[in-house]
Amino acid sequence: MKSALIIVASLLVTGCISFAPSSSQFEAKQIETGHFSIAVWEKNTIQKGQPLHIYFEGDGNPNPSHKIAFDFAKKDSFSNVIYVARPCQWVNDKICSQKPQIYKEARFHPEIMKEMQELTEYLIRKHHAPSVTLIGYDGGAVIALNMASRVQTDKVITIAGITDILAYNTYHDLPEVDPDDIDNPADNLALLEQIPQVHYVGKDDNITPRRLVERFVARMKNPKSAVVKVVPSTGHTDWEGIKLDY
Repeated sequence: MKSALIIVASLLVTGCISFAPSSSQFEAKQIETGHFSIAVWEKNTIQKGQPLHIYFEGDGNPNPSHKIAFDFAKKDSFSNVIYVARPCQWVNDKICSQKPQIYKEARFHPEIMKEMQELTEYLIRKHHAPSVTLIGYDGGAVIALNMASRVQTDKVITIAGITDILAYNTYHDLPEVDPDDIDNPADNLALLEQIPQVHYVGKDDNITPRRLVERFVARMKNPKSAVVKVVPSTGHTDWEGIKLDY
């Protein structure tokens, strides 16, 4: 992922997605960015000119075994809800078969973040949304936090989220990465601390443990509002029945 990716000026909505989550509340689409076809589900009740709730799915490609962000999107009673999959999730995209690093070690690469930003900005423009609440599960929290530092955002909500990529990699004893090869939310604390945040962590979660999120919040010098909510008897994937505070 060393070479620059070129983002087209406009994003085109095309077709439907097979082998993917489904709900009668949502319409499935594909949005073409410069290099990817990204799966998106929009709630049927969306009204233009109103704030959006945008959900970003977690890691796990090309077909995640857990669709936790989608499950939360379905439970959201707000009218304007959009669910965004990650590049290569639930699409037959040629570039994904050629370059699996897109959804593996390069999934947080700055060029991929640029495409996710273009997608997010497109959705905001399309629905004339004055602002958004961004919700991310697992690695989707990285997307939500990065987008919050780039678009007008009312609130960020993370669920079992990765908030600091380097701290997460150290905790899991993963190979070192070049900081230039990732967009790490922890590098944007001065911007993020101005945005209200709620970070949900499972008490029994050993994948994204409580202490990593608490350390991320503690590093903010003067947060407007950043809360860590510990959910008892909950691990990394068992979030059924949990309600979010929007």
